[in-house]
Parts: sequence; C-alpha cells; structure tokens
Amino acid sequence: MGVPNTTTFTLQNVVDVIDNDDNLVGCFNDAVASKFDSNYEGSKNQLLNFRNYDGVTLIAVTMSSGTSKDVCNETPNITRYTDGTDSSGPVVGDVVYTNSTGTSFLASGNYKSQMGSSGSNVQIGSNGVVTARNSC
Repeated sequence: MGVPNTTTFTLQNVVDVIDNDDNLVGCFNDAVASKFDSNYEGSKNQLLNFRNYDGVTLIAVTMSSGTSKDVCNETPNITRYTDGTDSSGPVVGDVVYTNSTGTSFLASGNYKSQMGSSGSNVQIGSNGVVTARNSC
C-alpha cells in the first residue's frame, strides 16, 4: 500500500514506498509522477505532497452491520469501502475499511454485502481482509 492518506505520515512512510532514498529530495527525484494524488501533489517541495502517493482507490460497497446470527437475513445499509475491483463486492483477499480514507479496518466477523438484487455473506478476518465469500 502507498503512503497513508493522512497528515500524520512520516518521511519513513515515503521511503518505504519509494524504496530508494532516505531524504526528501531523493524521494522526489525517484518518485513516479503518475503515482502522486492530484489533490496533494502541489509543487512537490514538501513532505505532505506525498500524501496518498501510490495509494489505492477505494470503492464504496453497501454492507450490513453484521450483528445477527444469520447475516443473510440482514439488510445491508452501511457504506463500507474496499480496495477490490470486483463490481459485485469484496472478494477473498480484498481489504474492507470503515472509512473512505482506508485508515480504519472493518472488524472481524460476518457481513452481508449487497450485489444488485442479491447478496453475499462476506467473512472478514484480521486487518479487514476478506477470508471467505458465499452467496446468500
């Protein structure tokens, strides 16, 4: 994953993504222009220009609260965010977040993810990772 989409990341976060230099000038020299987030790239002269550099675009997905024993009977009504690309919802290996900035993982458990007129039982493991998905 890229540099966090926050204002509290460090130069080390940038170095971990750029993987070449340990100073700001070197990171800018080695950075790939297309990986900057256009909302923050600015004049490319300060650390905050790297905000969300090489970040993942999250997509919104409607999910249930995951509170009932049989989540397939729940009505999905909460917006969550996933780094997946499958338009039918999160699949095994995707990460699901509670916020659009990707800084808060969805808690472990089972949730119903809405896909058109049907839905799926999505099992979330640690760090918001989808470990299983089954049709409801």
